[in-house]
This record gives sequence, structure tokens and C-alpha cells, in this order.
Amino acid sequence: MRSTRGVFFLLALALASFLLMGATKSREGTEWDTAYWYNANDSKLPRVLLLGDSICNGYQTLVRDELAGVAYVSFWATSKCVVDRSYLKQLTYILEEYDYAVIHYNNGLHSLNTDRADWEAGLRAALKLIREKGKGAKLIWATSTPLKDPALTEKAKELNAIAARVVKEQGIPTDDLFALMDPQDRNKLWSDTYHYHMEGRKMQAKQVADSIRESLGGKTATATEARAALASAASETGPDGKLETVKAGSNLLANGGFEATGGWSVYPPKPEAGTFALTEENARSGKKCAKITTLTMMQLVNYRPPLSAGTSYRLRFQARAEKPGKITVHLRTQKPPYQMYGEQQPELTAAWKEYAADLTTPEGFKPEDFVLLFNLPPGNTFYFDDVIIEKK
Repeated sequence: MRSTRGVFFLLALALASFLLMGATKSREGTEWDTAYWYNANDSKLPRVLLLGDSICNGYQTLVRDELAGVAYVSFWATSKCVVDRSYLKQLTYILEEYDYAVIHYNNGLHSLNTDRADWEAGLRAALKLIREKGKGAKLIWATSTPLKDPALTEKAKELNAIAARVVKEQGIPTDDLFALMDPQDRNKLWSDTYHYHMEGRKMQAKQVADSIRESLGGKTATATEARAALASAASETGPDGKLETVKAGSNLLANGGFEATGGWSVYPPKPEAGTFALTEENARSGKKCAKITTLTMMQLVNYRPPLSAGTSYRLRFQARAEKPGKITVHLRTQKPPYQMYGEQQPELTAAWKEYAADLTTPEGFKPEDFVLLFNLPPGNTFYFDDVIIEKK
């Protein structure tokens, strides 16, 4: 049996080798990073930092809303494993941007096939960096969530077990998101192998927010304080648009001109169904437009349109198609029985043209329950620009 001193020596050696030699894991086909600092110009409340991957990206806005009036939320979500050659460099930048009261940290789902010794060394290096750059921030480790695939879930368990040993050794508390989600119905809450529908993301956000609130001493905010914090986070230029009520005559949709990433997706998101790109090819206005080439029936989707209940709107958009073709556009409930509002079926031509539809949202409208959909038939290429929803 190895001595404890020998085990610690080997771990220290591995950590030193990691820091000196850098990552050994090959990158994925596409690597990505998303970072927000909500209430970036405010300092009245403590600031907390969420670190993770697309699971973190799924719940971060909900955590922001849960903690509104209690703390300002920042987050960095990335596909990079802790052994990626740029991970610590990018983490350093995030940590040095602000002083954080609490840091809620996860890394794992993009590391399922990473060498376990390398991953442990990378995790230790990241935790060491957070301790050094965190300026006394309280640290919470979050377990990686289970997957729809049982074999991949076993790999997540392996990483969680390694992390459990490391954080116990360092006295870091754990927010066990794996334990929260593992008993849940995978057919109901999972949207694909890795990700979650809104109900699942809300469950995670509440637990994350509760763990952070506990670290902050259990403070709560009044509804007025929460509204004020969200209003002060508003931005006219960010991909999520304003968080406050927008005046009539202003476009309520984020990225309606397709000039930046975010706000839009296609369904099904599969190469065999077709392709979606933001392109400078023949844009109607600005520099870019959306281009969708369909091999099967596809949908251009804007989730959670920021509209209000019982309110009248006008939807306007510019569109064209390489071949004449009819599309369907409407505001629709996400779940059946489907309810459509403002449905139109314009016949697109090769020339850019503006189309419009009027709609009134129902009483009890909630953005998270609705999508703005453009239903596109197969075998054509469609272009969209200047999608605008205005209060009438």
C-alpha cells in the first residue's frame, strides 16, 4: 500500500507537470465561450460568479432572477475542459474582472473522455487559481448533472467522485446538482442527451440560487428591490436586449437583425435536416441576415419572446427564398395542445419583401411558455432579416 506522503507527492508532481506542460486533451470540433456581467456598472450589492458549461448557461438567467435584489450575477460558460491549454488563462481574466463574494463552480461534461489523472490535476490547478484570484470569495463546487445516456452518466459519476475527494480535502461545500436531477424523468425533463427543458433548468436554478443565498447569509429581497436590480441590468446592445419594459415603437426581439449570435436557433438542429447560418450574403440591411437551407421541414425559432400578457403587437419581417415558396409564421405555445397567435402564410419570392401580422397575447401569457416560429418547407433556401415585434 502506498504511503499518504507518496500519494500527495504524486499528486503534487502531476499538478506541477500540468502547469508546466499545459493541456493534453484534444479540442472539440467547435469550442465556445459565453460570459455576462449583469449590472456591470453597479456595486451596491455583492457580486457572484457562476462557472460552468452549457448547463450553467441554461440556468444562469434564472439564477439572476432568483437573486435579483440580493446579489449581482456574472457567469462564464465554456466548452473547454479544465485541461484545455487556454482554460486557466481565460479563467484568470474572468476572475480579475470583478470582486466576487461567492463563486459557484463546475467543470465536467466536456471532460467525460478526459484522462482522469489529467482532469484531477486540471481541477486542482483551477481551484488553486480561484483561491489565489478570488480575493476571499466563498467557493461552492457543483457536481456535473446526469445525462440521458446511462453510459455517459457513469462517466459523469466518475468525475464527480474524483471531485468529491478533492473538494472534501480542501473543505469546499458541494451543490449536488447530480443528486437533484438523477431521480427525475429523463423523457420529461431532458431536451436531448445533455440539456434540459425549462422545468429542469428552473429546478437547477433554484438549488444554485439557494446555495449562493446561504453563503451570503440567507438574505432575501423585496419585490421592489428585485425589480430595481433587474431594471438596472438592462442593456440596449446585449444579445438579450432590455430586461425592463420597452416603450412602444421599439423592437422587443433581441438580435432581430441577425447581426450578432444568440436569440435564434433552428429545429431540428441536425445537419441531415438542413443548415442555419448568419451570413453577409445579400443581407437586407446591416451586415448580416439569417440563411436557412432546408433538406426536411425545419423551423426558425425565437424562444421566450419578451412580450406581455393581454397586449397587442405587430410582427414585421423581411424575407425571401431562392425558389418561390409558402411559409407559416406564428407565435405559438411550446407544448400541446398548441395555440397560435398572429398566424400568416406568406408566399416568398426571390426578392426581399416585408411581411406583417398583428397579434394579441392571451391573458396569463408567460414568455417561457411561447416561441416565435417560422415553419419552412423542405428543399429550399430562405433568408430573413429585420424581424421586429412592436407594441401597437
